[in-house]
Amino acid sequence: MANSLIKNYADDGMFVDAIRVYLDLLESGFPVQEFQFFPCLIKAFGGLGSVEKGEEIHGHLLKFGFLEDTYVSNSLLGMYWKCGAVEHADKMFDEMPQRDAISWNTMISGFSRLGYYTESLTLLARMIGDYGAVFENRVACLSALSSCASTQSLTHGRAIHGCIVKNKFDSDEYLVSGLIDMYMKCGDVKNAERVLIRILDDNIVRGNKVIWNVMITGYVSNECPSLALSLFLEMLESGIGPDSSTVVAVLVLCSQLLDIALGKQIHGLVVSLALENDVRVQTALIEMYFNCSSSETGLKIFRQSPNKNLIMWGSVISNCAQNGYPNESLQLFEDFMILNGFPDLVILLAALRACSSLALKRSGVELHGMAVKLGLTLDAFVGGALVDLYGKCGDMNSAEKVFDGLDTKDLVSWNALISGFAQNEYPEKALKAFRDMQSRHLEPNSVTVACILSVCMHLAVMILCKQVHCYILRHGFLINNILIGNSLISAYAKCGIMSDSLTIFNQMSDRNEVTWNSIILGFGMHGRRQEMFQMFERMKETTEVKAEHATFTALLSACSHGGEVAMGWKYFNSMTQDYNLEPRVEHYTCMVDLLGRAGNLNQAYDLIKEMPCSPDDRIWGSLLGSCKNHGNVGLARVVASHIFELDPTSIGYRTLLSNLYEESGRWNEVSQVRTEIRDTGVRKQPGCSWIEVDNNIHTFTAADCSHPLCEEIYATLESLSVEIKEEGYVPLSQSTAVGSHTKD
Repeated sequence: MANSLIKNYADDGMFVDAIRVYLDLLESGFPVQEFQFFPCLIKAFGGLGSVEKGEEIHGHLLKFGFLEDTYVSNSLLGMYWKCGAVEHADKMFDEMPQRDAISWNTMISGFSRLGYYTESLTLLARMIGDYGAVFENRVACLSALSSCASTQSLTHGRAIHGCIVKNKFDSDEYLVSGLIDMYMKCGDVKNAERVLIRILDDNIVRGNKVIWNVMITGYVSNECPSLALSLFLEMLESGIGPDSSTVVAVLVLCSQLLDIALGKQIHGLVVSLALENDVRVQTALIEMYFNCSSSETGLKIFRQSPNKNLIMWGSVISNCAQNGYPNESLQLFEDFMILNGFPDLVILLAALRACSSLALKRSGVELHGMAVKLGLTLDAFVGGALVDLYGKCGDMNSAEKVFDGLDTKDLVSWNALISGFAQNEYPEKALKAFRDMQSRHLEPNSVTVACILSVCMHLAVMILCKQVHCYILRHGFLINNILIGNSLISAYAKCGIMSDSLTIFNQMSDRNEVTWNSIILGFGMHGRRQEMFQMFERMKETTEVKAEHATFTALLSACSHGGEVAMGWKYFNSMTQDYNLEPRVEHYTCMVDLLGRAGNLNQAYDLIKEMPCSPDDRIWGSLLGSCKNHGNVGLARVVASHIFELDPTSIGYRTLLSNLYEESGRWNEVSQVRTEIRDTGVRKQPGCSWIEVDNNIHTFTAADCSHPLCEEIYATLESLSVEIKEEGYVPLSQSTAVGSHTKD
C-alpha cells in the first residue's frame, strides 16, 4: 500500500508527500531491505531540484548497499542530471560497477541537454570504443546527433550516421528527423536531402510531419526559400496536414522573402487549421507582418491575443523599436512591466533601443538602473546598447564609463563608442577608438567603416577620406555594400571631390534612397544645380526607389542657395501633388530661406504663419538673417520676438539683431540688445575653421594669433583686402549704414 502510494505521489509531482510516506515507513519500523520502490523515491528527491537532498538519498542507498542494483544507480544518475549536478553525475558514472544502455544514454543525453556537447560526443565515442556498438538503442544516437547539430560538428555527425546505418536504424522516424536536423544545422543541405529521399518510399515514415517540418525549417535556415516553398507545397499535395511547426517555418520563409501576399495566404491557412490562438503561430505572424512593413496588422494580432507569453512580448516590443515605432515600443514596455514585473534580456534591449531612437536620457538612465538590479550591466549586448543610448543623448562621459566597465568589449560595443564620438563631434576620439579597437585584433565591419567615414565628412579632410577608402579596398569591403558606398559618396562630396562621389555612385550595382539623396545633396552642396536636377530626373525614372523627405530637403536647400525661386516652388508643390509627402519644418525652412534671399520677406513670413506644423527657432532665424541682409528692421523686430519666445537665452540671434540695428544706426536698440546679451551671462562661442594644405590640417578661430605663420597670414589678408577694394568693393561702414535707406 505504502509502496504504491509513493509511486502515485511521485508520478503526480507531489514529491514532498512521497518522501514523507517513506520516512513514516522507516519510523514505523519497516525494514529498509524490503522496500522495492527506490527509483520512485529517487524521482521524488530529483523533483525537489536540490543537490543537497539528492546527496542525502544517495548516502542512504550507499549505506544499505542498494547501489549494486544498476536500476537504482541509473535512477540516481537521472536525478543528478535533473538537478544540473554535472560533476556528481560524472563521478557516480565512473564509480558504477555495472553499466547498461540506460547508464550510457542517461550520461550522453544529460551532457547534450545541458550544453556539454563535446563531452556528450566524447562519451559516445568511448561507448563505441568499449563495446563496438551502440547497444541496439536509439537514445544515445539521438542525443549525439543533437550535440553535433549544436556544435555544427559535421565530421562527428557523419560518423554517427554510419553507426546508424550499420545498426539498421536508418528507417527509424526519430533518427531520420535527427539526421536531417543535424545535416541542415551543419549547412550540408545535400546530405539532408539524401536522407529524406531514402525514406520517401516508406509510407509510414513519409507520413511523419516532424520529418517534413525539420526539412522545411532546414531549407529556411539555409536560405533556400524556393526549395522550402516547393517542399511545403509537396507536403500539402501529399495529403499531409501541416501543424503549428510547419506554419511557423513557412511564416519565417515569408519574412525572409518580404512576401506579404504569401504571408496573408498562410494566415488564411492558419485560420482554416484553427491555429490562430497558438502562441507560437501568433508570434510568427507578428514577426512576418512587421518584417513585411505591415506593422499595424502585427500590433493588431498582438493586442487581440489571449496568450501573450514572454517571447511574444519580446517580439512585439523589439519589432516596434526596430521598425520606427519607438514610442509604441516604450508604451508596450510599460504595459509589460505592469503585468509581468521585471523584463528579460530581449525586452530590456528593445526598450534601450527605443530610448536611443528618441534620445530619451532620463528613461534610459532608469533602464540602466534596472539592468544593474538584474545584474546585466556586464552583458556585452546590454553594455553596447547603453553606450549607444548615452552617445545618442550626447553624454559621452557616461558612454565611456559604461564601455570601460565591460568585461567583454565586442564589435557592437566598439561601434557604439566610435559612433557616439562621431555623432557628438569628437573626431579625434573616434579615430583613436578605431585604432584602439584594431590594436585588440578586432576586425571592423561595414558599420565601423561608415562611422569613420562620417568623421571624414565632419572634418572634410581629403587625405583622411582617401586613407579610409584605401583601407576599405585593402580589407575587402566591397563598394557594393550600400552602407559603405553611401558613406563614401557623402564623404567625398563633403571633401569637395564630386568626381570621386560620382564614380562610386556609378560603380554601385545596388542603390537605395540614401544613395540617390547623397549624390543629389553633393551636387547641390557645390552649386552644381543643373547636374543635381538631372540626377533627380534619373532617380524619378528608376522603379526601385522613390523620392522621400530627405530628397526634397536636398533639392530645396540647393534651390535656396542658388536663388532658384521657380524651381523651389515647383519641388515644394510636387511633394504633395506627386508624392503624397507632407512638407516638414525643414522643407518650410528651405522655402523661407529661398524667399528671404530673393527679397520676398513678406511672402516668407506669410508662409511661416500658414505652416501646419509649429515653426522652430531655426526657421525664424533664417528669416531674421534675410531681414538683416535686406535691412527690414520692422519685420526683424516681429521675427525676433518669436525667436526669443522659443529660446530666451539665444545669443547668436541677439547678436544678429544687434548687428542689424547697428547697420541701421539705431544705437538705443543696439545698447538694449547688448545689455540683454550681457544679462544672460552666456558668451558666444568663437567661430572655428580649418583648411587642408599639402596633407596638413591648419585650424583657425576668430582673432587667432596662435598659428606659427600668423604674421604672413594677416599680411596676405591685408593684401587681399587692398586688391578687392581696387576692384571696386566698398565695405559697409557706420556712416554708410546710418545714411542708408531702411524699411521701418
